[in-house]
Amino acid sequence: MDVRNPYIDKFIRRLIDEKGEKLEPDALERLVEDLNRLLENMIGRNMVAALPREVRDQFVVEHDKGSRDVDIAQMSEVFDQYITDPAQIMKKTLKEFADLYFRNR
Repeated sequence: MDVRNPYIDKFIRRLIDEKGEKLEPDALERLVEDLNRLLENMIGRNMVAALPREVRDQFVVEHDKGSRDVDIAQMSEVFDQYITDPAQIMKKTLKEFADLYFRNR
């Protein structure tokens, strides 16, 4: 199992709690893991979308290998260089994710 971001993990668990989900421990952990993957994917997509077009096009060509083969440190360098307000993207993504979760579960 991958190491999860503790802030994202806490956020997801709070959403599940607020939704009133009553799950067995194993089912809860599977749901948290699935939601974690989905949220991380959404964050990544929104970060890539925030890149300037020419950088985004090159980034997509270079990193179109699938999430298992991507070098996170290399991606972070690109994001740090070209994205001026990553916290705003994160905030928007968390809100979008929560809205989707409450609407669709």
